[in-house]
Amino acid sequence: MSEFKIQTAQNVTLEQNLAGIGQRILAHFLDIILLIAFYLLLIWLLGKSGIIDMFAGWAFASVLMLPYFLYYPLLQYWNNGQTFGKMIVKIRVVKIDNSHPSIGDFLIRWIIRLFEINIIPIAPIFVLINERKQRLGDMAAGTTVVAEKQKVRLTHSVFEEIDTDYTPTFPSVQSLQDADAQLIKTVFREAKQRRNKQVLSELSAKIISLLDIERPANMSDIKFISTVLKDFNYYANL
Repeated sequence: MSEFKIQTAQNVTLEQNLAGIGQRILAHFLDIILLIAFYLLLIWLLGKSGIIDMFAGWAFASVLMLPYFLYYPLLQYWNNGQTFGKMIVKIRVVKIDNSHPSIGDFLIRWIIRLFEINIIPIAPIFVLINERKQRLGDMAAGTTVVAEKQKVRLTHSVFEEIDTDYTPTFPSVQSLQDADAQLIKTVFREAKQRRNKQVLSELSAKIISLLDIERPANMSDIKFISTVLKDFNYYANL
């Protein structure tokens, strides 16, 4: 399954699985089934009440079309990028830049949808050949569709988990730039995975020299570097 990465303003890389063509088609057909069931129930209720006889045919047809026109853009806007079909399949519409899709974005997707799905079904072709699994409506709106079965992960970022009552140890980390902290995090992560003690020791020495700080004698290289990164994150979010 393809992955979609988003870089946030806090230098956190979010990875989500892009929804496959099968998931999107299934959600589409579920939405169609739900809409048909809704219309059948609505027509039955209106027929029982006698309201149908009060309108001309064209007027009644126009009223009936409103739920269809409102279903996709408004429901997805109010329901965090999901129609009922998408909720069942566990997929949702998201913005490429990690901002919340606007009502305008959903309207653009829906208007183009009328052409690329309802008139000429070319949307699956674009989803299959596009790296971000975007149909034409997604490209125009700057959106894509992601799966929710695998949770968002935080990887290769400056971000470090810290407690709400965390107390920093090395105030001088405030002199680090984002790029410096990112480089430290990358080298640290790879050295830990490879259990390379020499690289960890050299990285610790470099940080001590760069920040002009003293490391407690009983603090290991791993603990020291991890603390520096947590301190950086603490001050970056003040």
